[in-house]
Amino acid sequence: MQTRSPFASWYALATLSVVTLYALMDAQVLGLLAQSMKADLHLSDTQLGSLRGLGAVLFGAIAVLPLGWLADRIDRRLLLALCILVWSAAVASCGLATGYWSLLACMAFLSAGEAGLSPVVYSLIPELFPERQRLTANFVFYTATVLAGGAGLAIAGAVINHIDRVAPWFPIEPFARQTWRLVFFAVAVPGPLLALALGLVRLKRSGAQASPQGVSSRPQEQPQLWRYLASNWKSIFGVFGSVGLMLLGAGAVFTWLPIILTREFALSAGAVGVGLGTALAAGSVAGLVISAASAKTLTTKLGVATPLRLSQLGYLALAVLTPFYYVAHSSTQIFLIAGLQMAAVTGSSALMPTVVQNLAPASLRGRVFAISTMSATLMQVISPIAVGLLSDHVFNRDGGLLLSSIVFGTPCLFAAAMTLRLTEKRILKTVEGVRALPDPT
Repeated sequence: MQTRSPFASWYALATLSVVTLYALMDAQVLGLLAQSMKADLHLSDTQLGSLRGLGAVLFGAIAVLPLGWLADRIDRRLLLALCILVWSAAVASCGLATGYWSLLACMAFLSAGEAGLSPVVYSLIPELFPERQRLTANFVFYTATVLAGGAGLAIAGAVINHIDRVAPWFPIEPFARQTWRLVFFAVAVPGPLLALALGLVRLKRSGAQASPQGVSSRPQEQPQLWRYLASNWKSIFGVFGSVGLMLLGAGAVFTWLPIILTREFALSAGAVGVGLGTALAAGSVAGLVISAASAKTLTTKLGVATPLRLSQLGYLALAVLTPFYYVAHSSTQIFLIAGLQMAAVTGSSALMPTVVQNLAPASLRGRVFAISTMSATLMQVISPIAVGLLSDHVFNRDGGLLLSSIVFGTPCLFAAAMTLRLTEKRILKTVEGVRALPDPT
């Protein structure tokens, strides 16, 4: 049995981490440029919310299931490279948008392309690394993902701050005047290069990926998946439902923070990107350090329950901290609260991908991660739109957008912690049953 992973496996993990950084940076650019786009394209807060909700979430949820199905059947390098090309082209197209509907179409293709990232990577890790190194590999990739969130925001902010230097190169008047369009063009450039770089990654395909154990034809696969879902639905709901509720609540806050900082504290888009990105990156590092130390201490006592307990504490801390935004009197205080929240959610959920991998049989991991992604992203359709509606029609006064985020997000975060707590025993029972099955990888 293999006990050590070759260098090629760690190189593949590093490459996938860079791709994740690029995906997160692309997704965050819209938030940083939202206020400029609102003014130039005459958008309402409800329309901005639907771009992040309907456009960035719903279409991703629709695309993730067929992408998860493909992740179990074709070369994952090819699949991910095609996804990168799709979403980078969509980012560039945002720079050509003339109104709400064209932006919505661009966001649909952007999120559909990025939807392939999670099922491809997390179904691949168990094949790249033996079981004893799987937890470490998951933690390394999750760490890269979380750090990429803040780093991507900071990089996007830096691009915005310096994009005026290239504006004279564009003789077409709308591009030179509305520099937010140039930002979209600039951040789309690395996409084709990363798609090409995936060709250098050597992935060792296992026989299990091509044909799951005991499954020799397509008609036999589907009943196996549905039997698994039907017999373990309470456990699946506990994990996926709690993560979805957490994302619902966190999305109500973090989706709107760049706009809140721009609107309430008169910060430039570049200043928001650098300041908020730095705060989130610092919070992520703190959360990961705390998570690693806590996991090392608690694993001997709690075993596979460790990530569940850490997630419960993190969701609870996230909920408690959210109302403090309302009493913040400066952008520095907002950055501090955001950093603390990022530490809480990062530290608690850093090990959750391992729970999902343990929750699903090896022959179904790609599709189970696709279902996990779909259930989580569907929950996020609601929060940006709901907060935008509350801001436009209920709390339509100074500070109304911030109040709307708090009123909607806080109960969702408390519900996430409670859901995971109430279903913990059922989740652990399912994990033990799956671990008793033979692993075809």
